[in-house]
Amino acid sequence: METVLMIIAALSLVAFVVGMFNPKTVKCSSRGKVALIYVSVFLITSIIGTSISDGTDSNSNEVSSYAAENGTATGDSLNQNQDDVPQEATIGTEVQVGNFAYRVDDIAFKKSVGNEFVRETADGVFLIVYLSLVNIDNESHTLDGSMFSLTDMDGTKYEYSIDGSTALEMSGHETIFLKRCQPKIVTSGVLIFEVPQKKEYYLNLIGNFWGTKSVRVLLKK
Repeated sequence: METVLMIIAALSLVAFVVGMFNPKTVKCSSRGKVALIYVSVFLITSIIGTSISDGTDSNSNEVSSYAAENGTATGDSLNQNQDDVPQEATIGTEVQVGNFAYRVDDIAFKKSVGNEFVRETADGVFLIVYLSLVNIDNESHTLDGSMFSLTDMDGTKYEYSIDGSTALEMSGHETIFLKRCQPKIVTSGVLIFEVPQKKEYYLNLIGNFWGTKSVRVLLKK
């Protein structure tokens, strides 16, 4: 079942990329409709596939190590037990939640992202989070928008920006949206959210489908 969902997700991603250049090729009237249909299909199949996979997962006690500054592997081990995970972390702190170990490396605020061909401008401002992570499980897992959210100090919630992510991807930047992560391999990328203004926020790292396992990272320089 998971294989079938992976195939559907892959096909929808291909259709999305093709449709962004020529919507009529994938039977859509506009790029917005392409994004709405095929990103939705990709998200739904990825979430279902991840939840099916998680039902048989058993977390490994071995945790891969990864870089302190340049995102490459080092000898430092992320061997925290899940019960010892701090409920709140800061930039540069390594935390383990669910099937992944994460570290926020840096943040930036930008009014617009993309290039001269594909550009997205925020009504407020984009908050870009530079993230390093490693899949600590024994099976591959897909990262999706449901695993990350942003809240301000008052608890107002902001979802992952698909439009901002698309502009970054189409302009050559690597995001971690819908990225398939193999076990014990360090990877890095960016998350992007649209927020009202430059201030302090919390990045919420969600460890399972129901959101019962989570850690929040204070995004403050």
